[in-house]
Amino acid sequence: MPLNEMERTIDYGYRKELFTNTIRLRLLSNGIIHYTYLPDVEVDEAEHLKNHKALLELVDATKKYPVLLDGDDFAIVTPEGRKLVRELEPLIPVSARAMVIKQLGQRILANFYIKFHKPIIPTKIFNNHDEALNWINENQKAS
Repeated sequence: MPLNEMERTIDYGYRKELFTNTIRLRLLSNGIIHYTYLPDVEVDEAEHLKNHKALLELVDATKKYPVLLDGDDFAIVTPEGRKLVRELEPLIPVSARAMVIKQLGQRILANFYIKFHKPIIPTKIFNNHDEALNWINENQKAS
């Protein structure tokens, strides 16, 4: 989904915004990290490390935040990038990950990743932002 179309979907203002070569990160005014892959990018180990550093710069790393991830734009995460995602997962300041993915190919890849790698952070895929935000809010109440 193009960034301008996605921005109309999210009604929250943001406190801070950072870009890397492959993502846009926003700390929304409601305390949710909005993580957006930029169109047609490849995330290898070096790029994921840049993304990780940007995440730590965006928030207070001593706290945990829910993430709303937009994953509809075509992004390739290399095997080395996926390995680093798994290695860094225990260290990231994230409490839950809601992924909004509408495209079938991207959903299949994300579902495979979740089932095969079993993230330690609660992670779920949704069709739209409303469902994802509802799940985040319920998840936050439960913790």
